[in-house]
Parts: sequence; C-alpha cells; structure tokens
Amino acid sequence: MTVLTQLLVIYVILEPSGLELALEAWQVGLLVIATALLTAGGNVINDIYDVNIDAVNKPEKVIVGKYIAEERAFTLYMVLTSIAVVCGFVLANSVDRPILAVVFVIVAFVLYSYATTLKSMLLVGNIVISLLVGLVILIPGVFELVPVATPQTREAQVFLMSLLLDFTVLAFVINLAREWVKDCEDINGDHAGGRNTLPIALGRTRAARFVSVFIMGIIIAVAWYVYTYLFKNQLASYYFILAIIGPLLFVMIKLWNAATTKHYRVLSRILKMILLLGILSILVIRIKY
Repeated sequence: MTVLTQLLVIYVILEPSGLELALEAWQVGLLVIATALLTAGGNVINDIYDVNIDAVNKPEKVIVGKYIAEERAFTLYMVLTSIAVVCGFVLANSVDRPILAVVFVIVAFVLYSYATTLKSMLLVGNIVISLLVGLVILIPGVFELVPVATPQTREAQVFLMSLLLDFTVLAFVINLAREWVKDCEDINGDHAGGRNTLPIALGRTRAARFVSVFIMGIIIAVAWYVYTYLFKNQLASYYFILAIIGPLLFVMIKLWNAATTKHYRVLSRILKMILLLGILSILVIRIKY
C-alpha cells in the first residue's frame, strides 16, 4: 500500500500537472524504496516488542522467536532501516536539499519509539502511527515540489499540496479509527502487556461506541467534501458514496453491537480495505490544474 500510494501520487496527481518536478525515474525509485523499507523496518521492530502480546492476541501469526530468532530479527530491522536512511540521504543530496534527509531519520526514530514506548501510551501511539500513514502521501509532494519551487509556480504548487493534504487527512482519520478497532480486538493481549489503550481505559463496549461516533464524523466530513468539491464529477461522487461512505456506515453500525474479538477483526479488515479504496480514489478524481 505504501508503494502504491506514492506511485499514484507521483504519476496520477503530480506528473499530469505539467509543473516542473524535481525527481527523475531513478530518484522516484529511491524515494519509494526508502519509504517502503522504513515501513518494513517499523513492522519488524514492532513484532519484536510485541512477541508476548501477540502470543495472546494472535499466536498463529507470531514470527519472532518462532520462525526467526530475536537477534536476527533485530539485525533485519537495522539493515532495513539503515538502507532506507542511506537512500534518503542520497535522494536528498541528489536534489540539492540535504536537509530533507532529516525526514527519514525522524520517521525511523518515531517508528522505533512507537514500538518501544509510544504504543503503550493512551491515544498517543494511535495518533502517531496514523500521522505516519498520512505522511506517506505528503512525502512525494515535498520531494517533487520543494526543490524546484519558484514564485511563478507557487500558486499551482500550493494547490497540489493542499490536494495531497486532503488525502492525508482522509488516510489519517480512517487509520486512526482502524487503530482503535484493532485495540478493541487486541484488548486481552494489551492488558496482559500493561498497555493503556482506549478499550482498556473506557471498556471495550464504550470504546467501540466512541469509535462509531468518530466514524460518523468522518462520514459527515466526507459527504460535505463530496458535495462541496466533487459534486460535478459524477464518477468521483459515486465512488466516494459507494466505496468510502457506504462501508464506513456499515462499520459504524456494526461497532454499536460488536461483542467478540472476531467481530472487531472483521471490522478492522474492512477499515483497512476502506483505506486502500481511499487511496485508489486518486484515480477517479479529475483534477483541474
């Protein structure tokens, strides 16, 4: 999803704009590789620190300590993250903006902090990881537009970045809802691991209903956006209604009566699919440059 998202942003939103872009094909490759490897490294370090919790929540999916030793898993994490950061430095220097390499260093640090400490903090971990999901959409815009920014192209570049920000916000709120639903699913392991999640703080039923209300807010916001900005684009309007609003409405209703771990697992997967469909909506929005 990370790779797909960035390729769609670059080749469906930025490339057709006609603006001068900073990255050549090999640099786009570096950007995508760096982001994908950072994501992979984050998953590895997360699995390392989640071994005991995953043994309760999903024992059949435990990898570290079962199929691969913890030491080797940590080595894999270091290799993936190091290659990602090096790619980031090469990319930033190739566009004469070495300061942009800091993005990859910060993301790597935040992913490690998330796995080790932030994930155990009420709301903080959910918000941080959702922000990183949204950042996947913004990063291509930063690397493609900032190095070639001029006063003459500023207005068009601001328009493109604001469009990317719209998608970023959508990805953030949907992923945040999914994080909370996953916490409802994983409440037993999280409780055993000493974590303080929303379901542990409120109780699983109250937390689920809170998320249901939160999703209702997302539905209202998306409906307003479609009515305000996409009303004349029938394809995009129908897409958002059927692929985003409809499934969100289903999850919202089901959360009100969800009672078992299986219920929350299914709803979490639906939200993940909605997130993917939100990213794919890039393909149906006709952009007026």
